[in-house]
Amino acid sequence: MRAMPRWQRIFLAACAANLGYALGYVAADYLRLPRFIYFPLEREWRWSEPVPGVPIGFVGLWSWALAIGAASLLVAWFFPRKTPLGTRGLGLWGAWAATATALALAYYTWNNWP
Repeated sequence: MRAMPRWQRIFLAACAANLGYALGYVAADYLRLPRFIYFPLEREWRWSEPVPGVPIGFVGLWSWALAIGAASLLVAWFFPRKTPLGTRGLGLWGAWAATATALALAYYTWNNWP
């Protein structure tokens, strides 16, 4: 039995990180998870649920997305398959990563549509 080649492991980890980032970014907003929010009028940061109006919450969204993306990358890197992936498996990982990115972009395009 052959071991998984290094390039496949890197590809798998990159796809997992992309999936985790995109899903984490959307899930934090959709589920209204608490996050770091900057309140410019008070000039302070708070860990709170999203509030309408002036407060800026995108840094908190990035924090959730980076944390989930990094966790996905670590899981994919440290718990790899023992055998190489075939072309179908590689294609599926790439397609899921691209689909997650497209869905995240579509979600925010729809939310910001005038």
